[in-house]
Amino acid sequence: MEHWDYYISGIWKQKRFQRDYISDVFLHSTAGGFGKGVKTSTEDVIGLLTKGASITTITWNYHLMQWRYGARVEYIETSEGIILRTEPGAKIFDDLESSIQMQYLFDEQIVVSS
Repeated sequence: MEHWDYYISGIWKQKRFQRDYISDVFLHSTAGGFGKGVKTSTEDVIGLLTKGASITTITWNYHLMQWRYGARVEYIETSEGIILRTEPGAKIFDDLESSIQMQYLFDEQIVVSS
C-alpha cells in the first residue's frame, strides 16, 4: 500500500476567465495519524508536490463507515497557469472535481431573513 503525506477531502472554487477553478482545498496531514483538515491554497499544495509530497483524494464511505482513498493528486501547466488535477484515468468518483465543494458548506455571507 502506498504511503500518503496528505489527503484532500474538499475543494473551494472561484470564477476566473468565465470558468470555475479550484482555488483552495481541504488538506489533511497524515503526520501522527489522520489530521484535521485545513483550508490550503492550490499554490501551497503545488509547493508541497514540487517538494516530493504524495497527496491523494479521500472520501467518506458511509456504507463501510471509513475513509476511502481516491486518486493521486498532481499538477500541470496549462495556458491559464498551473493547476491541480487528479491522475489521468482516475474514476470520476475519485476526481478532485467530485470532492465536496466547501464554499457551499462554509458560506462567509450572512443571510438575513425578514
